[in-house]
Amino acid sequence: MTEPRWFRDEESFGIYNETGDVIARNFYRDVEQVDGTKHRVFPSIHVRPDHRHQGLAGRLTKHSLDITIDEGYRVVPVCPYVARWMREYDDGAYLKYRAERGTEDFHAD
Repeated sequence: MTEPRWFRDEESFGIYNETGDVIARNFYRDVEQVDGTKHRVFPSIHVRPDHRHQGLAGRLTKHSLDITIDEGYRVVPVCPYVARWMREYDDGAYLKYRAERGTEDFHAD
């Protein structure tokens, strides 16, 4: 695959292929804590089966987290893949932006 064609909507960061089909999405939900801390909860990441094993999940996770951190959010990695990526990528450098799940992170807006 060439350079990813990134997109973002109100519920996910994602990648389009050359024909405009969505091939990967990293879902998120923003939650403001009582103390004003902004959390971005990542419940799941999906890559279409015919595009797996190309490194897309890792590239999409890095892209999503870099934007999240730049926007001043703490990361709540509910998705096991995102949690593992945060621990393992760049010797765990992203862990300083991690927030533990709180009850507010599970309530609907």
